[in-house]
Amino acid sequence: MDSHLHEMDFLQGGGEMGREMRALDWGDTPLGAPQSWPQSLRVTVRLMLNTRHPMFIFWGPDLIQLYNDAYRRVIGPEKHPSALGRAARETWPEIWDVIGPQIEQVMDGLGSIWQEDRLIPIVRHGALREVWWTYSYSPIDHDGGIGGVLVVCQDVTEQHRTREALQDQFRRMTALLEQAPGFMAVLSGPRHVFEMTNAAYRRLTGDRAVIGRSVAEVLPETGAQGFLELLDRVYASGEAYVGRRVPLVLDGPQGEPPRRSFLDFVYQPIRDAEGAVTGIFVEGHDVTEHVEAEAHLRLMNQELRHRGKNLLGMVSAIATQTLRGVPQLGDFHRRLQTFDTANDIITEETRTAASVPALLRAVLKPYGVETGRIALSGPPTVIGARHALTLSLAAHELAVNATKYGALSNEGGQVAVDWSAAGGRFRFAWRERGGPPVAPPTRTGFGSTILRSVLARDFGGEVTIRHDPEGLTCTLDAPLDAIRRAAEG
Repeated sequence: MDSHLHEMDFLQGGGEMGREMRALDWGDTPLGAPQSWPQSLRVTVRLMLNTRHPMFIFWGPDLIQLYNDAYRRVIGPEKHPSALGRAARETWPEIWDVIGPQIEQVMDGLGSIWQEDRLIPIVRHGALREVWWTYSYSPIDHDGGIGGVLVVCQDVTEQHRTREALQDQFRRMTALLEQAPGFMAVLSGPRHVFEMTNAAYRRLTGDRAVIGRSVAEVLPETGAQGFLELLDRVYASGEAYVGRRVPLVLDGPQGEPPRRSFLDFVYQPIRDAEGAVTGIFVEGHDVTEHVEAEAHLRLMNQELRHRGKNLLGMVSAIATQTLRGVPQLGDFHRRLQTFDTANDIITEETRTAASVPALLRAVLKPYGVETGRIALSGPPTVIGARHALTLSLAAHELAVNATKYGALSNEGGQVAVDWSAAGGRFRFAWRERGGPPVAPPTRTGFGSTILRSVLARDFGGEVTIRHDPEGLTCTLDAPLDAIRRAAEG
């Protein structure tokens, strides 16, 4: 009795499968009673039962099956417990065309089998399921030959699907990056080796072969232009660099001249899990067309300004000859100068709009805006050319009137000019205080016409003029939408 128990020690433990194997009548199987099993099989069974990794044994000519708890949990109720002590071909008809030749190879002494992430569908819970496996088939020695096969396996379906999802996500992201209008590249290590570029980057660099090569190798001409130094600085400091309108000159293909581009770009450091810089992400846009268009526009504006000044000079000369001796000739020349000043502001950067603060500072400069007599207050509002010319002329007329009769006619008067663009309305206000007492005019002059008619008409709003004793107040209230549309071109 004690000898019998000792001979069965290799079946001890093993959880549920250990109990199943001890309870099975092995005498009804080709293996016979466990006491008669060869030592190599006993040792392998002992190893199998006492590991948490899924393991399976095929033994003998009939490939009788033995397995542990971990394997039981992955094969499904259709296979357990019927597979224990049963021939393999009877248990796995759905996959025998795959595993049969592999088992035969091992049994014939032709070496082990290793399969990684292999699709082998099996029947689980009444249906054929797609299952991915990583497994090995290894020989078990017996009497100078091969007695069986040890299967060490792992159901990697979840990992496979996760990896497939990540790869699909990566492919979609790569496709998006490839089609992105901006140029992109990933540089690795302190030598700035190219790992990835998109189509826009390849177009920028003339389709040079870059992957696996450093920036210095692929684009040697960028060194003298400071780009390599910038990359080194970003890699060493971990601080991003943002460039605007940066010129880049690249050598053209053989026989072609160098090509000059202007770039907006960022060098963004790439960090590992510990925060160390491992590379640089390059992203930007080729803004050459914008820069060249702006240069052309500036040239055109300069020509327009020149022609405008010539035209105003001609008008001034004609007026001088025609209106010689007329008292209002000086006022006429000053109004022409106001138009010229406003035109300079409009054409300084663009032909279609002007900044309200810049416009008012320029027009009111002769009247004390820089000495503090005139205080300006308002946001950096932009208005169209027509509105800018009208507002400048209105501000000029108000300043002239204040100089002759109002707050700027003495030493203590002040003028507050403010504007706003909010709530769908554009509001402008001119307020005089500290000047001589004010009384309503007895006649309507050119200045009043400009304020009450032209200003209101051009802005599509309402102009209010009050001649309060403490000082003149002029306000404009106009819808903002039309003003913004005009500013946008």
